[in-house]
Amino acid sequence: MDDILKSRKATGIEALKNAAIALKKNNFSCSAFSTGAEAADYILQMVGTGKQAGFGGSVTIKTLGLIEKLQAAGNTIITHTPGMDRETKIETWLKAQSSDFYFASPQAVTMKGELVMLDGNGNRVAACVYGPKKVVLIAGVNKLINDLEKGLWRTRNISAIANNIRLRRNNPCVKTGKCEDCDSPERICNVLTVFHKKPAMTDIEVVLIDEELGY
Repeated sequence: MDDILKSRKATGIEALKNAAIALKKNNFSCSAFSTGAEAADYILQMVGTGKQAGFGGSVTIKTLGLIEKLQAAGNTIITHTPGMDRETKIETWLKAQSSDFYFASPQAVTMKGELVMLDGNGNRVAACVYGPKKVVLIAGVNKLINDLEKGLWRTRNISAIANNIRLRRNNPCVKTGKCEDCDSPERICNVLTVFHKKPAMTDIEVVLIDEELGY
């Protein structure tokens, strides 16, 4: 690894450490890891076996292979899948909200220890606010942002557009490359939640990873 790559790596790790300090000041538990593999091993040890694990849609979680790993460890997975009808989805989301663990990923983590989450149906942010015994929110270093204003911008203009493309939604932002605050029936940006502090009755741990993961 040359000096430039070493410098970038050091900067990423330092940013993670500073974000972790800020998150802890805001009453969140927080763990930071150099690699996704280390983070996945930590989560597997945390969950153990025989638990119910609920999942919100997340490219970060998919990249880490957490669903497959936790299922192989003997845990029950609760998540919606392609082809589910509306009623089955709702039933699944409600079960996930009362699971032992709930996993999701914020679209932005500020250096002041705030979390930003944007949702289409609201099931994901609802579970993160209250319900599961423990909520685990996972974010790569690419989601660290200086302040809330920039975090909100990132959520709308980077995360949302990337997810619209991934989900093949025909929304205006896909064509213009920026949030249009549209009225499209396919809009996925319907519920915005900002965690300024950890909700008092919810056990939330943020897992930060020094890799670029998800959107």
